[in-house]
Amino acid sequence: MRVHGDKVIRRRKGASKLKHYQDGREQIEQDFYYLCGYCGKNGNVLHQKFHLDHFVPKSLDKSREKDYYNLVLACPRCNLSKSDKWPTGDSMQPHNGERGFVDPASEEFDEHLERNDKGYVIGKTSVGKSMCNMLHLDIRRTDLYWNAAQLRIQLKELEELFQEGKLTERQKDIYIETNMIFNEYIDQAFVKGE
Repeated sequence: MRVHGDKVIRRRKGASKLKHYQDGREQIEQDFYYLCGYCGKNGNVLHQKFHLDHFVPKSLDKSREKDYYNLVLACPRCNLSKSDKWPTGDSMQPHNGERGFVDPASEEFDEHLERNDKGYVIGKTSVGKSMCNMLHLDIRRTDLYWNAAQLRIQLKELEELFQEGKLTERQKDIYIETNMIFNEYIDQAFVKGE
């Protein structure tokens, strides 16, 4: 399964030059569906303010600081874990086939990372495994927020049925049980610092 589920992250075409990189926040949030580009966490579910990461670090290439196409929406954990890491040392080469990073808004991203059936983000290739290691995805509970996001979708569907007066007694029980599990996932994510 894809890290971002059914959402395909791509930056919009024709973005204008930014005066300050934060000027691109609203468009990046839309283009990334408010998902962390690296781990797929849904900021709306966990009510988190995400960061704008510079895919090619500013410390390596200052000219890309205000480049819309260098920005990645990232949860605080991924952004702080990535920081200025860039194993190749070459701003034009994000990875060397073994180590490095892949832009989450590129088609190549899905070749290197996936989400397993339990919700964990795992590397499919050497590059994907190195990303998991550098972003600490190999030791984080990426399953918690993935499963919480899936439960949130189910809860919204049940809420719509309730508002339409179409919720059966059994569905009401399912709503209550699902809501309890959802809250448990949110509490666990909070405890884990996610």
